[in-house]
Amino acid sequence: MAEAAFSEDGKYYSIITQDGRLKIWDTETNILKQEYTPDLHLSSPPTCLQWISVSLSASPQKGARRKSESESEQYCLALGTTSGKILIYSVSQAKLETVLNHKDSKVASLDWHRKYGLFSCTVNNFVQEWNLQSGTVSHKYNVKIVGTNKEANKISAIRIVPHNQETPWKFLITASLQIRLWRLHHSNAEVVKCLGHNAAPRALLTVATLNKACWLIEGSQTERLLSFWDVTITEDQLPQTNQQNGDEVTPKKKQRKKSVSAPVAPAPAYNFVLEDAPRILDVSLKEEDDSTKLSLAAATRSGVVHYYGLTLNGESTKPIKPTLTIQVTSEDAQPLPLQCCRLPTSGDLLLGYTNGTALLFEKIIPDLKTKTQVLIRGNAKLKGPKSNKKQTDLSTAEKDVTYVEPMGGVSRKRATPGGKVEVSMQARLENLTVDISSRSRSAVSHNLTKLLIQGLHSHDKKLILLVLQKDDPAVASSTVSHLPPDYIPALIEQLVDMAQRKTSQCASVCTWLTAILRLHSALLLATVHSSTNDRLSQLLAIFTHRRSHLCQLLNLKGRIDLTMSQRDAANDSVDQQPVLDYNDSSSDSEAEVGVCASSGSEHSWSDDEAGAGSAHGDSHSDMSDE
Repeated sequence: MAEAAFSEDGKYYSIITQDGRLKIWDTETNILKQEYTPDLHLSSPPTCLQWISVSLSASPQKGARRKSESESEQYCLALGTTSGKILIYSVSQAKLETVLNHKDSKVASLDWHRKYGLFSCTVNNFVQEWNLQSGTVSHKYNVKIVGTNKEANKISAIRIVPHNQETPWKFLITASLQIRLWRLHHSNAEVVKCLGHNAAPRALLTVATLNKACWLIEGSQTERLLSFWDVTITEDQLPQTNQQNGDEVTPKKKQRKKSVSAPVAPAPAYNFVLEDAPRILDVSLKEEDDSTKLSLAAATRSGVVHYYGLTLNGESTKPIKPTLTIQVTSEDAQPLPLQCCRLPTSGDLLLGYTNGTALLFEKIIPDLKTKTQVLIRGNAKLKGPKSNKKQTDLSTAEKDVTYVEPMGGVSRKRATPGGKVEVSMQARLENLTVDISSRSRSAVSHNLTKLLIQGLHSHDKKLILLVLQKDDPAVASSTVSHLPPDYIPALIEQLVDMAQRKTSQCASVCTWLTAILRLHSALLLATVHSSTNDRLSQLLAIFTHRRSHLCQLLNLKGRIDLTMSQRDAANDSVDQQPVLDYNDSSSDSEAEVGVCASSGSEHSWSDDEAGAGSAHGDSHSDMSDE
């Protein structure tokens, strides 16, 4: 499945972006020549592309001058889509030339040859041979392999095998669970050879020819190994012919299922090892001193290009290491990733690397004397009197230079010899104190930024939660402001994970997400079609779901608070002291008078009783005397 490819002469480089757009660069001027957005590029985006040549007019008008072959053909791009359509885009006219419409499934791979035409393969393992003049399917071949693992038998790439045999049969290589060589003719497909190698789901196939020989370079976008196979078409691989009549014997459909399986090649002739999985590769063959020299270039996902130079002589089971590794960096040792490479016929190497947002192309001559070739690209340093003037300006302004530590370190100024010390002793003692509240918040925020970067880089949950659980808007804003933009998608992914957990963590998520939206809104708008947009949509769905139950929870909380307050009031009324104690003054005075009267009567009553007793005693004594 090719998503990027060079034109036949190497003048143009095309790529399909993640949002379904087609971009074409001019490799000679480093200019984005054209950008095309197909209709329904979101619902039915392009999946693969192939450079082709299409004739301008099938039947020229009478009296018109006959054009040469180069004038009568134009460069076009065939784009396979998920809906089964193939778009033919004209580069010279910068418009869609025609649409090859065939009701079938998703197009998985395309290939074109000047002699055999355009072939396409769908995900349900049907190969279609197209007639570009009429825009119809000439033949349809069934290349399905019966097996238990249906996913592994899906074809991910095809490649036409050219040959010099006098036969109408065409040969095609398909990459699925195993590399197979097919023989095609009149809607019949037969397996000629099975290469003993298990191909990965995203295969890369490149065919190189020299004289009558043909070789296949097979790799995958998920493996670090390239295999070199001999796929030269010989007379033994042609169908059997009737010696009397000279007619070809084609097997019947019923006999195809019972036919003997095709021979399996034991092992590839050569294996090339890479430091990372390849992204795009190219191969060139030429004769030198009665020998065949192979030149192979592969751009890897790590942003380097491996170059192999080999003289074909027999076979080798030992993996071959790169002859040269090419890297591109800036003057300040910042790597510039290599995206593509191509081997022109002139012997040099065409490289394409990214510098910021621009894609630049350059032709170099591989330096085979070393193992690693580093290209330094960027603004050249000034020389001569201008450089001396620049040095003098820097020396005079050295006192005003502020040095910033990497990875969000604390900004500081370097002291000049004999100059005044800018940091006082009190400030130094404050930095040495243990109490964080007495220190300035700048150093603490920078330390949190470093801690957060370390946690996101190493996927350490403890370090990440240690920082993100700080529910302080000032700390969150200061930490996010010093965070590099490359770590914003990883931070949002961690916030999505925290938002699905406890309520306390969800509150911290709101604080940190607010800081991200305020400080990095431009970055989020620029990456609206990336996976970050899906994470933001997921956060919005989580917050909406949590807020949907907020009213019911608040009503429940109010009822519980009211019930608890009433219950506490009922329990406190048993031992409650009186709020008001009222005493009537009139009743108190009457009670005092009554008490006094009763007390006086008691005293009088006791006196009377005493007098009466004495009188009675006196009378009793008188009577006794008598």
